[in-house]
Amino acid sequence: DHVDLKWTPPDKDGGAPISHYLIEKKEKGSPRWEKAAEVPGDQCKGTAPFLDEGKEYEFRVIAVNKAGPGEPSEASKPVVAKPRFLAPRIDRKNLHDLTIKAGQPIKFDVNVQGEPPPTIVWSLDDETLKPTTHRNIETEDYNTKLSVRRAERGDSGKYTITATNSSGKDAATVTVNVLDVPGNPEGPLEVSDVHKEGCKLKWKRPKDTGGMPLDGYLVEKMDPETGVWVPVGKTKEPGMDVTGLTPGKEYKFRVKALNKEGESEPLEMDGTIVAKNPFDEPGKPGNVEATDWDKDHVDLKWTPP
Repeated sequence: DHVDLKWTPPDKDGGAPISHYLIEKKEKGSPRWEKAAEVPGDQCKGTAPFLDEGKEYEFRVIAVNKAGPGEPSEASKPVVAKPRFLAPRIDRKNLHDLTIKAGQPIKFDVNVQGEPPPTIVWSLDDETLKPTTHRNIETEDYNTKLSVRRAERGDSGKYTITATNSSGKDAATVTVNVLDVPGNPEGPLEVSDVHKEGCKLKWKRPKDTGGMPLDGYLVEKMDPETGVWVPVGKTKEPGMDVTGLTPGKEYKFRVKALNKEGESEPLEMDGTIVAKNPFDEPGKPGNVEATDWDKDHVDLKWTPP
């Protein structure tokens, strides 16, 4: 609500001592000057009181002696009536938690108050952010903008804006969740209990579910002779009992994680399996012959296969 001013006395006093100085003010852009204060002639500093906060003013000073007022000084540079020392305060009206799909933009435009103008820093999950080709940060006095043109899963997390000056600090945090297809299931894709019509598969959940719950997994098989992947089935758990294989054929398996946004890249097994029992059926015994008999039984003998 006030501005302190100082000036140098005029080169000439007109032959009479300067009795006092008049301080005049006007709003920037206005043609009308008005008296703001009167200061004794032995002082070259004074205060212009009763200013409206936030308005921009210009000031000039007039020396006065017995002959009257002299020519006014040149106008000062425009000055905004505002506190010189004010702890930072972040305007939170544009800061809201955000859930978007991958490929959509992220935009934050934030005003910050404080005197002197605060230093503003952005961080993501406690790591300081800098402008990159992927992420743009523009900061000037009292405003900062952060934008990402095409968001990715890696842009998810807690964004914190921190404003600091000599009078204090303020911080505000928003959570951004970028939805996308899941990461691929974690390997290895283990195959066990292989038999002529099926096997068991096992894997681990993906580290990244895409920002939402998993809907399950899609298991596919490939016949190496055709090179075509075909569905085996879906499961909610990270494992499946596979059935319906053709005995003696060679197979390869892969699995994809599923959510509302789609399917992940596949996790593929190493190598292939052959659909067969772990042991072959034995051959036929030979030389079967009766060695003794009676009315109600026959004793037999044979050679092993």
